[in-house]
Amino acid sequence: MLHGRWQSLGSPIRLVSAVLSILLLTGPLLLFATGTASAHGPNELTASEPPAHSTVSEPPKRVVLNFKWRVRPGSAVVTVLGPDGRTEWQQGKPGELENSVGVDLRRLDGAGHYEIRYSGLSKRGHPFQGSTGFTLAAGVAGRGGLPVAWVAGVVLITALATTVGVQLNRRLP
Repeated sequence: MLHGRWQSLGSPIRLVSAVLSILLLTGPLLLFATGTASAHGPNELTASEPPAHSTVSEPPKRVVLNFKWRVRPGSAVVTVLGPDGRTEWQQGKPGELENSVGVDLRRLDGAGHYEIRYSGLSKRGHPFQGSTGFTLAAGVAGRGGLPVAWVAGVVLITALATTVGVQLNRRLP
């Protein structure tokens, strides 16, 4: 019936039993190996501060990006472009802390959409890149602008001083 090597196994039942035993022992190992390889896909942005596509009323001092996987130290590049699409607002090199990358910003100069571009390597060496952004609302004082409360205070003090001056002038002969 069975010839050669297979004859030593004896009956077909023993042969089927041996094949099933091998599958039962190696099957979980194959599933585990496949699961680990696919578990570490592309490093995706999971959150940011300021939040992605948000409108903020105060200029942020820092941008923080959170990713699905750890970021390899020293690999991150973050560029923050202003409303003109050319001016860069990041200051210094990005710092990584596990799954997060943060970079300080210079004082933002006016309302509009700010684009955050990022790239780097995950801890395992897989490259990633992308972009997000936020909008700085109109009405935020840029460099050289006067706050509304300050202007209102000056007008109020001037009006009060004028009223006192007129009253004192009427009392004098």
